[in-house]
Amino acid sequence: MRILLVEDDQMNVELFESALETDGHEVVTERDGVAGEQRASEEFDVVLLDIQLPKKDGLQVCRSLRARGLRVPIVALSASVLPEEVERTKAAGFDAFLSKPISPRELRDAVRRLAEPRTAA
Repeated sequence: MRILLVEDDQMNVELFESALETDGHEVVTERDGVAGEQRASEEFDVVLLDIQLPKKDGLQVCRSLRARGLRVPIVALSASVLPEEVERTKAAGFDAFLSKPISPRELRDAVRRLAEPRTAA
């Protein structure tokens, strides 16, 4: 699968890339919301999108991508576990929510679950 990772924290980038590439996925990384939104116009199977990003936050990016008609699964990555944050991501158009710290297994499982309906079709 081809995965877009939009994350500004270097440690998380390295952890997520390693976990996903170990499963054979191609990972393309952007470090801010504006660059991530632009890159999302390319073809990806899943988008992993941090909520707190420089230049444009993940909620704004997700709303914009959905408004443009992007139907690829988008996963919110957040340090928050507050129910309000989860609700805000759902309202913005995210398909799933992962709370940091995220284990490599949790990340791989989420990607697998979200990609199944697309690959089975």
